[in-house]
Amino acid sequence: MARKSKYDKVREAINAAPKINTDVDINIIRSNTRKDERKYKCSCCGDSWKVQKSNFSETKSILYQSNNGFITICNKCRDEYYYQLIDLFSGSEEKALAHMCVQFGWFFHDMAVETSRQTSTGRSRIGNYLAKINLNQTSMHGATDIDTIKFDYNNRTEEVIESAEHLEELQSKGLSNISIDILETWGSGFPDIDYKILNDHYKMLKKYNPNCDNNQEIFIKSLCHLNLIQTKALKENDTTGYIKANSEYAKTFKQAGLKTIEEKDNSNDATVGVTLATIGQYTPEEYYKDKDLYKDYDKLGEYIERHMCRPLKNLQHGTDERDFEYFVPDSNDILDGDDDE
Repeated sequence: MARKSKYDKVREAINAAPKINTDVDINIIRSNTRKDERKYKCSCCGDSWKVQKSNFSETKSILYQSNNGFITICNKCRDEYYYQLIDLFSGSEEKALAHMCVQFGWFFHDMAVETSRQTSTGRSRIGNYLAKINLNQTSMHGATDIDTIKFDYNNRTEEVIESAEHLEELQSKGLSNISIDILETWGSGFPDIDYKILNDHYKMLKKYNPNCDNNQEIFIKSLCHLNLIQTKALKENDTTGYIKANSEYAKTFKQAGLKTIEEKDNSNDATVGVTLATIGQYTPEEYYKDKDLYKDYDKLGEYIERHMCRPLKNLQHGTDERDFEYFVPDSNDILDGDDDE
C-alpha cells in the first residue's frame, strides 16, 4: 500500500467529520485604546490606521474589492480569531484555516497548508499561509474561495470501480456513465474520469491508425495508460512524473510505428495530367516496367549536384572541387599542368 504524503494527511483532516467543542465562545474584546479616528478601521476591535498595508490582510474576493482588496479586520484580530477557531474545532488547524478562507475569500490548498506550518519567529501562521498561496505552485490553481470550490470539484476523488457488479450498482445510483464494454477493455480499478481519459485517447489513436495489427494494438493500450499517468502528473504539478511518463510515451510510440496526424494526399485535386500518386495507387512506381519514364531528362539532378551540392561541400569540408565544364584554371593550375607534361 502506497505511503500517504503529508498533503494527503491535510486532506484527510479536512474531510474528517468535524469535532466541535461547544464550550468554546468566540469572542474578541474591543480595544480600550481611544485613538483619533483614522481612515481605516478594524471592524472587530475598533482600532484604526492611516494605511491598510501591513495592518490588514489582502484578499482577491469581490466582496472586498471596494475596500482596496483588504479584509476589514486587522491582523491582530485575524490571528486571535484563528486560534479561537482551533479551539472550536477541537485542535484542528486545517478546519480552522479552511473556515477562515471561506469567510475572507482566500484560496484553500493542501500544499500551502502544509508548508505554512513552519513559520519564522514572530510571524503568524495565517500570515505565512497567505504568503504561500501567492507562490506559483499554488496560485496557478486559484486565488479565491470560489476557486477552491472549482478546484475541489475538478479534483474530486471518484469511487473506483471494482467489478461489473459494482459498476451496475453505481449505474443504478446514477454515479457512473461508463459501459460494461469499456470496463472489459481496461479492467477494473479506475474511477469514471480515468476510464474516459483512457477511452478518448484510444479512440484518437485508432482513428489515425485504423489498420494496426495485434502487436500495435498492445502498444496502443500501453500508450493510453501512459497518457493517463501524464494527465494525472500534470494535474498534481508533478514535473518529474510527467517528464518520465512523456519520455516512455515517446519511446513506445516510436517502437509501435504509429501516427497521430491523418496524412492526406491532395495530388488527386490536380486538374492537369495524371499524377504519380494516381499511378502509384494502381501500379507502384518501383515495379513499373518502363523505367525510362523516370529518367531525368531535364538533368535537374545533375544541376543540383554540380551547382548546389558541390559548393556546399567545399564550404563545409574546405575542399576545392571544381565544376568540370565551367572550371577556369588559375596560374598555379597551369604551372602544375606543365610540370605533369
